[in-house]
Amino acid sequence: MTSDPAQALRQAESLHNQGRLDEADSLYRRIVAPPSLAAKALTNRGVIAQQRGQADDALTLHGRALELAPDLAEAWCNRGDLFSDLGRLDEAEADFARAADLSPGLAPAWFNLGNVRMRLGQAAEAEPCYRRAAELLPHLPVVHAQLARCLDALGRAPEAADAMETAARLAPGDWRMLTDLGALQQQAGRMKAAQDSLRTAIALRPSHSAAHYNLGNAFYGEGRATEAAACYHAAWTMDPRLTMAASNHLNCLHYLPDQSGKEIGLAHRRIMDRRRATVPARYANPPEPERVLRIGYVSADFRRHPLGLLMRPVLERHDRAKVFAVCYATRPGDDDIARQLQSSADLWRDVADQDDEALAQLIREDGIDILMDLDGHTAGNRLGLFAAKPAPVQVSWLGYPFTTGLAAMDYVLMDRATVPPEAEGWFREKVAFLPGSRLCYQGPDSPAPAAPPMLARSHVTFGSFNNIAKLNDRVIQSWSRILARVPGSRLLLKWPHLAHAEVAGRLRDAFAAHGIAPERLELRGNSPPEQLLAEYADVDIGLDPFPYCGAFTSCEALWMGVPVVTLPGPRPFSRQTLALLDAMGMEEELARPDLEGYEDLAVALAADSVRLSDLRRRLRPAMRQGVGDAAAHVAAVEDFFRTAWKGWCAKIKGEA
Repeated sequence: MTSDPAQALRQAESLHNQGRLDEADSLYRRIVAPPSLAAKALTNRGVIAQQRGQADDALTLHGRALELAPDLAEAWCNRGDLFSDLGRLDEAEADFARAADLSPGLAPAWFNLGNVRMRLGQAAEAEPCYRRAAELLPHLPVVHAQLARCLDALGRAPEAADAMETAARLAPGDWRMLTDLGALQQQAGRMKAAQDSLRTAIALRPSHSAAHYNLGNAFYGEGRATEAAACYHAAWTMDPRLTMAASNHLNCLHYLPDQSGKEIGLAHRRIMDRRRATVPARYANPPEPERVLRIGYVSADFRRHPLGLLMRPVLERHDRAKVFAVCYATRPGDDDIARQLQSSADLWRDVADQDDEALAQLIREDGIDILMDLDGHTAGNRLGLFAAKPAPVQVSWLGYPFTTGLAAMDYVLMDRATVPPEAEGWFREKVAFLPGSRLCYQGPDSPAPAAPPMLARSHVTFGSFNNIAKLNDRVIQSWSRILARVPGSRLLLKWPHLAHAEVAGRLRDAFAAHGIAPERLELRGNSPPEQLLAEYADVDIGLDPFPYCGAFTSCEALWMGVPVVTLPGPRPFSRQTLALLDAMGMEEELARPDLEGYEDLAVALAADSVRLSDLRRRLRPAMRQGVGDAAAHVAAVEDFFRTAWKGWCAKIKGEA
C-alpha cells in the first residue's frame, strides 16, 4: 500500500467502482488521517455497508465521517441516499439539501433531492433540483427523464414532453425511454410524434406491452377507437397483469359499429374468465331479510365526475332505517363534490393505497351485504376485487351499462329502455330493472335555457360535446349529410383533446373528405363545468353519435334545453339517450330507429324554429320530472337491494 493517503483513497475508490468491495473496504480502513481523507474513507465504507445490506453499520460510518468533517458534502449525500433507501424521506431530504448547500456543484445531491421530494409529493419543490442537476449533467438521459416526470406531475405536459425528448435523444435505441416519451407526447397533443415514438419502441422491443398500451392511448386520444382496441388487446395478451389494457379493449368495442352485442358480450366473458378467483364458501353476514343493509359502493370517481354527480342524490336520500352506506374511494379526490359525497356517506373509506386483497379483507370486516361496482370497465376500476367476491351479493351499476363479464357479479342494475329483452342474453349477470331511469340526474341551478341561438343568427348550429372517439366514419358521413342538407349550418364539437391542433386538424380533414368546409366546424377544447353548460346556449340541436351515444353528456344537453336527436340500436351503449327520453316521455319526439329517420329529424328541426323554441322550454321540466326525481329513484334502488338480499337469505336458509 502507498504511504500517501490521497493516493490510497484514489486506489480504494477505483476498487470500489470495479465492484471489488472487500479489497476497497480493507484499503479504506487504513486511511485514518488527515481528517478530511479519513472522513471520505468512512463515508465510502458506509456506502459499501449499504451495498451489503448492513444499514445500521452504514449509518454509524456516515455519522463518524460527519463528526470528523461536518462540511463534507459527499457524506451528507451518501447518508441521504441511505435514508432514502430506508424510507426515512424527511431525513433524506434534509441530508440532500445540506449536501447541495455545501457543494452547489454536487450533481448527485441535486438529483437525489429532486427524487426524494417527488416521493414526498413535492413536485414543485423537486423541479429546481432537477433543473440544476440537468445543468451539471446535461449529457445524462436519466436526469432529463426525471425532470420530465416531475413536469408531468405538475400538469405541464408540453414541457414534460420536451424534457423527455431530450432524454430520448441522449439515449437512442432505449425502448423504455421511447415508451415514456410517447405517453408524454400524447398528453401534449403531439399525436403523430407520439405514435412514431411508440412504433419505434415496439420495433425495438415487440414484446414491450407498455408501448402497445401507450400507443392505444395515443390512438384513443385522437379518436381512433379501432386502432386503440387492437393495441390494448395486444398489450393485455402480452402481459395479463395489465388489467386496465383488457378493460380499455373491452370498452373500445362499444365504439365499433360492426360488432354485435352478442360478440361484445362473449368477448367480456372470455377475458374476464382469465381473472377468476377463489370465492368464499360462506359469509358471516346474518341472513336476516328485514334488517338494515350494509351497502358498499366502490368507485374511482367519487369526485366532480359524472359518476360522482349521479351518486350525490343517492347518498343524500338513502333511508337510514333501511341502508347503511359505505363508500370505498379507490382514487384520491378532494373537490367540492367529493366532500359532499363524504358528508352524505355513513362511512367513508379512502382505499387508493390498498390492493384488491387488502380491500377485500376490509370489506369483509365492514360486514358489507351488497357490494356495488360503479365503474365497470372504465378507468380505475377494481373488477379484480369483485372477482374475489368479498360480499354475499355483488351488483354492477351506473358507470358501465353492459356486462362486466365476471362470473362473480350477481346482478347488473339497468332500466328496460337501455336493455331490451333481446339484449339480456349478452349479460353474464342477472339483469335487474329499475322502474324508471337507471340514473338520477339533478342539474345545477343554472339560468333557464335561452332561446335557440338560430333566432339571433343567420344559421343553425348542430352540436355534440361527446368524446370524439365516438365519431366513427359512419357518424361523420351522417353528420356531413345533415350539414349539406341545411345550407349555412354549422357544427360545434367540444372535447378536451380538440384543443390540440393535430387532433382538431384530423377531424376537420375527415369532414372535408365529405364536402364540409373547415369553416363550418367550430372545435372547442376543455372548460370549467359552469362554462361548459353555458356553451350549450350556442347549440340549436344536439346530434347523438352512434353506436356509442351520450349518457351524462345527453343529460347536460337536455337540461340546458338542447334537443338531442338520437339513433338507438340494439346495443345498450347506443340506447342511453333513448332511455332518458323514454323516462321524460319524449322518445317519439327525438329518437328514430333508422339512419334515414335520424337525419330527416335533424333536418326538420333545423327548419322549425317554433318547434325548437317549444322543445327548449319543455326539456328541463321533463328532465326534472322523469330523470330528476331523487326520492322515487332512491326508493326504487332500495327496493332492489331488499329484493336481492331476500333472495340471498332464502338461498342460504335453503342450504342450511
